[in-house]
Amino acid sequence: MSHYTVRLSALLLEPYQNAAVRLQLPLAALPRPGQYLQVHDPADSQSAIASQLFAAGWQPSSISEDIAELNVAGPLPPSWQLGQPLQARGPLGRGFSLPLHTRRLALAAWGRNAARLLPLAETAAEVAVFCDESLGELPSHIEVQPLAALPAALAWADFVALDLPPALTEDLPSLLGFKERVPKTLSGQVLITPSMPCGGLAQCGVCSFATARRTQLACANGPVFELGQLLA
Repeated sequence: MSHYTVRLSALLLEPYQNAAVRLQLPLAALPRPGQYLQVHDPADSQSAIASQLFAAGWQPSSISEDIAELNVAGPLPPSWQLGQPLQARGPLGRGFSLPLHTRRLALAAWGRNAARLLPLAETAAEVAVFCDESLGELPSHIEVQPLAALPAALAWADFVALDLPPALTEDLPSLLGFKERVPKTLSGQVLITPSMPCGGLAQCGVCSFATARRTQLACANGPVFELGQLLA
């Protein structure tokens, strides 16, 4: 979809929700994990850049044939109010695409909790989350461990999904515990989300970041990248 109206239907202040707000939006506009929505208040003349919102938590709930409710992760403008109609665009960007028979899934987030990766947890029988930030209530089949435990778990996982700040992309091999050669059997993808003000319309360069091989534009080539693209 291009442009449409969404409504802020709930503020999720309870820590177990692992999300900031719940939005009502058209079913056709639901993002896949890793895709994002650009949302703004048309009445707010002071805000020049739309907020980038990602699905968080579990599958969206359908409230009618055309409308769904989706928990999303912020950050959010403090002026947004419950029940407020907002203008949105999306879903935008390249989302996660897991192999069909993924059974053991590792999720890891640096600098934030793993809320933006949690929608992937429904796709695997065994899930481990590696994160040093607090997480709310999770289903019993999800194990939570500190980030320091991730390198030892890479041989266990069929697939790894990472949420990585752009400034850490060049440090990715050391974050995963690789001192020399990267195993060719490692399969995974990485969500990288600098500010993407143009949402892919203009390739303005604001969202560019350096990798071991070349400079990437998150809006044009991501925000989800193949792990192999980012490793030397």
